[in-house]
Formats: sequence, C-alpha cells, structure tokens
Amino acid sequence: FILASSFGNHLYKENEETYMRKLFSVILTFPLLCSCAEPRVVDEVNMSQAIGYDILKNDNVEGMFVIPIFQQDKMGKYQILTGTSTTTSDVQAVVSKKADKPVLLGQTRIILFSEKMVREIGMTELTDYLYREPQLGNRVILAIVEGKVKNVINTKPPNTNVNIGIFLSDLINQQIETGNGPDTNLHLFLGNSLETGGDSYLPLFKLINNEVAVSGAALFHQNKMVTKVRTDDMFIFKTLVQHHRRGIYKFKLKDKKESDIVVESIRSGSSYKVSGSERNPSITIKIKIKGQIKESMRSENLTNRKMIKKIEKEMEADLTKQANRLIKDFQKKSLDPIGLKEKYHAKNKKMTYEHWKEIYPKMDINVETKVNIIQTGVSE
Repeated sequence: FILASSFGNHLYKENEETYMRKLFSVILTFPLLCSCAEPRVVDEVNMSQAIGYDILKNDNVEGMFVIPIFQQDKMGKYQILTGTSTTTSDVQAVVSKKADKPVLLGQTRIILFSEKMVREIGMTELTDYLYREPQLGNRVILAIVEGKVKNVINTKPPNTNVNIGIFLSDLINQQIETGNGPDTNLHLFLGNSLETGGDSYLPLFKLINNEVAVSGAALFHQNKMVTKVRTDDMFIFKTLVQHHRRGIYKFKLKDKKESDIVVESIRSGSSYKVSGSERNPSITIKIKIKGQIKESMRSENLTNRKMIKKIEKEMEADLTKQANRLIKDFQKKSLDPIGLKEKYHAKNKKMTYEHWKEIYPKMDINVETKVNIIQTGVSE
C-alpha cells in the first residue's frame, strides 16, 4: 500500500510538472501570435465606414469612401475621398495615393452601388472583389441606389452626430429590426446568389425631396438585377421570405370613409406545403399574422369584436391579393426570391434545376392568409 501510494504521488507530481510546462509554453506563444498582425494606429490611417460606386460614361468606376474625422470637440465630422479607375478593386489604391494616409476598409459598414452600374456590369463581378477582401466582414450591408450614389453619399444626414455611412447602415438595420426590411448582408446575398439558379435581394435607396429613404428591394436572378419590390409590398414580401416579429402594414378599410388602418406585426410568417404530381406540382402558402392596431382613422370603439373581425377579414383579403400578384410576377420573370425551389426540392430529392425551370412558371401556387388582431393598441 505504501509503495502504491508513493508511486501515485510521484505520478501526480510528474503530471503536474508536465501540465505547468505546457501552460508556460502556451503563455509564451501569445506575444508571438499578437505580433503577427500588423499594428494600426487610428490617427495614421483613413478608416472607411462606407463606400459608394458609380459607373461613368467611359465605363470607368468612380469610388467614394466616407472617412470619419476623430476630434474630441466634434462628433460626426467626416470627409469623402473620391477616386476613379477601371475596376472597383483598384479605386481604393488610387484614393490612397492621393490621400495623406492609406485608406483601409476594416470599419466599412455599408457599400452602395448605382442601379445603372449593377445592370450594366452585374453583381458577380462587383462582389467577387468584396468577398476576397480580407478587411471586409461578411456582415457588411450591400445596397442599390436609384440614381447616382454620389448624390446619396453627399447628402447631409439629419443626425449631425453621425456621418452619412453610419446613418445609412443604421437606416437599413432599423428597417430589419422594426420595419419591413428582410435580413440582408454580404454573406446572405452571396449565399443565395451562388446557388444554381440562385435568386436574391438587396435594399434600395432613393433621394426623395433631398432626403435619403429606403424605397424597396432590388431582386436579382443569379448575376443580374431583374425587378424591384416597392415599399407598399415590402411587408408581405418580408413575411413570405422570413418569420418576423416587427413590421408595419397599412391598408384602407372598405367603409364609407375608406379609413386608414395601421397594423403592427407581433409575430408573422409563412409555411409551405408541396402537393400534386411531379409533372404538375402545387404549393400552398399559409401566411399567419398576429398583430395589434397601431393607428385607426375611425371614430368607433375598436373593442367592438365585430369591427375587429371586419378588419381581420379585409386585411386577409388584401394581403392574399398582394401575395398572389407578387408571386405571379415572380413566376413570369422566372424569379424565386422567396425560396420555393428549396421547398419543392425538400419534397422531391430527384429534382434538377432544368426540371424546376420548366415547371415553375406554370406551377399552381395558392396563398391562404390568417390574421389575428390580439391587441387594439392604447390610443382607443
């Protein structure tokens, strides 16, 4: 017993010494690993927080970089550095040559492309450089501008404490979190686009009365921008694309006054059922919305259950009509931004993309909508 105990103590000490040696080795490697990254001092570089690209008449690319100026007494101060080249990837180098400090992309939150540029060049060529750029994160937002990006970039944000780049990225994030904008970033866009026959979407910006506003979504089939979803259709589009807890839907009640009703989503989403034969399949989309009345132009008391039922039924009919119109337009243009191909493929594993292209435009797609108003708001 004494011999076994001595042997055990010796083994314990040996293991403890081995552990300490390994721990000491790991601690020593930390300074070496940290020294691998090239140190950057903020005052010695131009850290871009937004980038914009326009295409010029000679097919050159004009790039604009929003650079914050850090000063203790002033918040939101920034400069816009501009350069021209034949490619988007080279514009950064051109601007850096003209600037007092190199331009880096590590803080970039949003990248804007003009609609004209996207339609002429295509998104594959434009995003290939972004995907390969190690300084850019996958969560950077991509957006399309109706008109010139230069005009949007040079617009003064209403909040003077932030620069235009932060303002635009916050505007998109606010739409995603509390409005009618679906989730979007570089990673999601490329994930959808790079699939066989992949379709995707990006937010749209537009100058309205000299103010920047989100004007809907641009829809892409593989490389090319095909069409747009306007702001009036964005609530139902988001509901078809993903489940969400926030969003605003406005419609007119069919009464003498055509009263405006504003409903805020509490929980909304869609489910999909595939049926029929391989040659003649059909898909039923069931939309479920739980919401509260945010605002009503009616003078009647909204605690009246009969009135609530009327609002629910008319909203169901309105949303069903909207969804059917969008889907038929998608089928006509061979677009599938809501991912019906994946739903069908889950049911029919032998499906090929060629087969899908053949059946999708003629596919029978039915929409059923159920609205449940569970709160009538506090204004009543």
